Amino acid sequence: MKITRMKKGYVIRVTDTEFGVLSELMDEGMGSGMWQDGDYKHLPPAEQRIITEAQNFKRPWMQITEDRRHK
Repeated sequence: MKITRMKKGYVIRVTDTEFGVLSELMDEGMGSGMWQDGDYKHLPPAEQRIITEAQNFKRPWMQITEDRRHK
């Protein structure tokens, strides 16, 4: 998930697979133990890969950058 800070507001770019993970997190509740308990085996393999990579610090869950056009 890539987030760009604009002059007024933000732009969020999310792939379909990342959106699937985000939707599942929202459905479960952000305080759920899905990430820690490994309770995500019911998800498609691509979404499982994103969660595993984020847990192992091989992939950032969010990347926030500044918009360079307005500087």
